[in-house]
Amino acid sequence: MATIKVGLSYIERWKTSLEKEVKRYEAEDTEKGQIVFYGPSFFTRWSARWGNIELRNAILGKSGAKCCVNRGFGSSCPEQQLYYYPRMVRAIEPSVLVYGAGWGNGSTFGYTNEEQLFLAERVLAYAREDFPDMPIYVYGESKRRQKDNPERIACIEAFEKIVAEIPNCTYLDHDSYEPLARDDIYIEDNVHYNAEGFRIFGDFFREKLAAELERF
Repeated sequence: MATIKVGLSYIERWKTSLEKEVKRYEAEDTEKGQIVFYGPSFFTRWSARWGNIELRNAILGKSGAKCCVNRGFGSSCPEQQLYYYPRMVRAIEPSVLVYGAGWGNGSTFGYTNEEQLFLAERVLAYAREDFPDMPIYVYGESKRRQKDNPERIACIEAFEKIVAEIPNCTYLDHDSYEPLARDDIYIEDNVHYNAEGFRIFGDFFREKLAAELERF
């Protein structure tokens, strides 16, 4: 395995402190046994800090209970997600894990697709070892939006195959949900969702996680 190519706690090129973000989460009074969303900025920005409804308020259990915990930390790639997994996921003992790796950041830091796949698979392997019966859902990025990037598409498809081999692990295909195909649900960078995009993103997860939300 290649050496680490990016700061684990601080990303110099973007002046981003992941450690600060993690400590902010750790300071929260977080109930255990929740549905934990873990990944990069497509979860991080699901927050009032970015002018959007909070994930915790967007996806509720059948009873109306708040049951989701946002553990997204923007700028992260699978390397940092593996490094922080013990503190961000294991420590709060989820009953369900929703994981999205996010390949774009890793590519920017110089990781090959193969390296990122290895690291993302380790995240899932740790979660399965720690919580053998816990349902895991893997959010798969859009291949449609990567139509001009065949290498990224290959990475997404390879991860889908990896997920299929992991017990009690379900791959959630972004492209299977037609409302997410709209072009007007992104902010200016054409990467992150606007408020309407996050509303639809919430609909997507409410549909895909319906069986889990029944328990709350």
